[in-house]
Amino acid sequence: METIFRCLQEAFQLQNILIITGGTILGIICGAIPGLTATMSIALILPITYVLPADLGMAAILGVFVGATYGGSISSILINIPGTPASMMTGMDGYPMAQKGEAGTALGIATISSFIGGVLSGLVLIFVAPKLGSVALEFGPAEYFAVGVFSLSLIAGIVGKNIYKGLAAGLIGVCFNLAGSDPVTGVARYAFGNVSMTGGLTLVPMLVGLFGFREVLKQAESAHLSYEVVKQVNKILPSRTQMLRILPTTIRGGIIGTFVGILPGAGGPIASFLAYDTEKRLVDKEKTFGTGDIRGVAASESANNGTNGGALVPLLTLGVPGDGATAVMLGAFMMNNITPGPILFVNHADLVNSIYTNYMIAAVLMLVLGLLAARLFMKVIRVPQNVLIPIIAVLCVIGSYSVKRSIFDVGTMIFMGILGYIFDKRGFPVIATVLGTVLGGLIERNYRSAVQLGKGSFLFIFTKPIAVAILLLTAIMLFWPVIRYGVTAWRQRALQNK
Repeated sequence: METIFRCLQEAFQLQNILIITGGTILGIICGAIPGLTATMSIALILPITYVLPADLGMAAILGVFVGATYGGSISSILINIPGTPASMMTGMDGYPMAQKGEAGTALGIATISSFIGGVLSGLVLIFVAPKLGSVALEFGPAEYFAVGVFSLSLIAGIVGKNIYKGLAAGLIGVCFNLAGSDPVTGVARYAFGNVSMTGGLTLVPMLVGLFGFREVLKQAESAHLSYEVVKQVNKILPSRTQMLRILPTTIRGGIIGTFVGILPGAGGPIASFLAYDTEKRLVDKEKTFGTGDIRGVAASESANNGTNGGALVPLLTLGVPGDGATAVMLGAFMMNNITPGPILFVNHADLVNSIYTNYMIAAVLMLVLGLLAARLFMKVIRVPQNVLIPIIAVLCVIGSYSVKRSIFDVGTMIFMGILGYIFDKRGFPVIATVLGTVLGGLIERNYRSAVQLGKGSFLFIFTKPIAVAILLLTAIMLFWPVIRYGVTAWRQRALQNK
C-alpha cells in the first residue's frame, strides 16, 4: 500500500503529467493520420525516452500508446480511412453518421467508448498481472526459453498470411540479434571487421527504420492521393439516451478487447471485428449496423482500446508482447536493462505500479482531450502528405543519430527501413522480424543457461514439464496448417467412403 501511495504521488507530479499529456497528444495526432500506426508512433519517440528515467520514459510511451489507438477513429469517421488498422470497423457506422451530419456525435461516442474499454482493460491489468506474475516466478531458464520460442512462433504465424514467411521473417530478426558480442564469452561475432558492429546493432535505429522509415517509403508511393474531409461537426457530447443505449455495448466490447489483447499476436483489428460482429448478432434486430448505428462505433472503439491493457498483461508477466506496439515497448524495457517477466514485480515494483497509474491517467487524458479538442485534431488530417513525409524522414534520422551520435546507426535505420519496405511488398510480416530481434537474445541466453544446468545437454529442457508443454503448444501452432489440411482430407475421404 505504501508503494502504491508513493507511485500515486509521483504520477501526479507536474513533470509526469506533462510528459503523459504530450505523449497522448502526439499519439492522437499520429493515430489520426492514415498510415501512422501506434507501433510506428512508439518507435519514433523511443530515442526521446532513451534519455529519460525508466518511469518517465514508459509514461510517454503509454501516452502515445493510448492516444494513437483512439486517434485512428478520427480519420475513420471523417474520411472513412482508418488511421490505424484497429479502427477499421469504426468507419462502418462512423462514416455514415458523418455523412448524415452527425460527425461530432460519432467522435464523441468513439471517445467515450475508447475510454470505457481502456479503463476496463486497465482494471484487468492491475488485478490479473500480479497474480500471473507470482505464478510465473516458478519459471527457470528452460521455461523462459520455451516461452520465447512460443511467442516468436505464435506471432510470426498470426500476423502473416503465410506462416512460413512469418517464421522466415522472425529468424532473420534472430540473426540480426547475433551480431556483436557473445552474451556468455564476450567474444565478438559476426562483426565482419566493423568496429561499430562489435557492440551489436542498436535496437532503437532498427525499430525506427522498420516502422518509421519503412512507412515513409510506403507513404511516398501514395503521396499523390487525396481525400475529402467532413467539414461540419455538430456537438461532440452524445445525449443521455445515446449514452444509455451504448453502455452495454461498450462494456461487452471492452471485455472482448481485453481478453483478445491478452492473447499474444491477436491485437486490435481482431478484437474490433469480433466485438462488432458480436453486437451485430446480439442487438441489430432492425439491420441498422453499417448505416450509421452508434452501437457499431461503440463496439469497435471499446474493443480496440480494450486490447491496450490486455496486451500489457503478457508483456509485464512473461515478457511476451501482446501486439506490435507492446513488442516495441519490450525493446524500450531492454534499452533500460529491464527484463519484463515475473522478476519485474519483485525488482521493479515501483515501475510496475507507475505503469498501472500512468496507463489510467493516459486514458483519462485521452477522454478529456478527445472531447475538448476533437475539432483541432481534425485539422491534422488535412496536412498534405508532401509536407508530412519529409518531416517524418528527418525525425527518423535525428532519432537514430541521437542514441549514440553514430552515423552507422543512421545507416542501420535506413537499411532496416528499406528491408521492411521490401518485406511489405513480398508479404513478409515486419513485426515478426522485430520480435526475432527483441526475443532472440532472451531465447539464446536462457537456452545456454539451461544447457549449462544440464551439464552440456539440451535434453535438460525436456525434463521440465512446463517447458515441454509450451514447446508442444509451439509445435502445434507451427504445424497447424498441415494438421488442418490432414484433418480436412481425412474427413473428405470418410465422406466419400460413405
